[in-house]
Amino acid sequence: MIWHRRETEIFATTLVSLACWFFFHPFLPSLAPAWALEPVTVSYPGPSPFYIPVEVARRKGFFREQNLDVKLIVTKSDVDRAALITGDINFTLRVSSTVLSAARGLPVRVLFVGTTKPFWALVVRPEINSVKDLKGKVVGVGGTVGAHHLTTRVILRQQGLDPDRDAVFTVVGVGARVPALLSGAMDGGLLDYAEAFRAKKAGMKILLNAADYHSILSSGLGANVSTVRQQSEQLKRFVKANVDGLRVMREERESTLRAIMDWLKMDHETAESIYQLSVNNFTKDGLADETTLKNLIDEQLAEAKVKAVPVSEVFDFSLLRQVLQGR
Repeated sequence: MIWHRRETEIFATTLVSLACWFFFHPFLPSLAPAWALEPVTVSYPGPSPFYIPVEVARRKGFFREQNLDVKLIVTKSDVDRAALITGDINFTLRVSSTVLSAARGLPVRVLFVGTTKPFWALVVRPEINSVKDLKGKVVGVGGTVGAHHLTTRVILRQQGLDPDRDAVFTVVGVGARVPALLSGAMDGGLLDYAEAFRAKKAGMKILLNAADYHSILSSGLGANVSTVRQQSEQLKRFVKANVDGLRVMREERESTLRAIMDWLKMDHETAESIYQLSVNNFTKDGLADETTLKNLIDEQLAEAKVKAVPVSEVFDFSLLRQVLQGR
């Protein structure tokens, strides 16, 4: 009698265990304890619409599903380039500075292209009425090189100013540009869409949308060549999460809007405006054709006074293609 009761208890416990396993099994990757995940340090300029797919991927748990504990750290472009070479960071979301480093012969490559459009608007103080009014004024840039600086120079030149003689550049990071405009520390500059809408509400002027005037490699994924060789499987998993983030950003509008509102600290109306401006600026899957890439890097290198190089010395999409092919 006792034996039969014990047998029944064991059987019941087994059934409960199996039921729990079948129920929780689909969620096991996202429930993995933090200590079991591989730490990955990724640099970027700071929260902005450029990186919405990455934030979507993080919120959806796509990195955890790939057994990655991703830590995003804010860096300046010059520090970023050095850290990528020394291995102090695993990857960078900056593409423009990675292009320059690769063209100068440093062992880095761009592995994934997020967008070829700048997500910035030229915002100025109330007394400025045109780009030409910025002559002799202080213009904020994200660094001494990189996509932000390059796009600023191109737009100034297109509007009849000489960037080297007519503008006073000062480095102002993401998050500090609206206060700098309000205080008068800078007279104008390219602000990401989120900052631009905040500045407009505070009384500043939006003169133009940079995406209408210039194309540039603005976001994506850069890595050291040795990392590509030695940590290819980890890289593929990171790339897979980013591809999934791009897909969900396009397919799940409402959840993306919630991510934008929470991450960039804004109301629904502003998030909606940013989504509308941004969603079609991203690549479909991280790839871009060679002709487009060649034109973009040639312009960037010419502006930086760096000798042109073949696309193959800057980009390596081999891991991305493996991911897209399901390998």
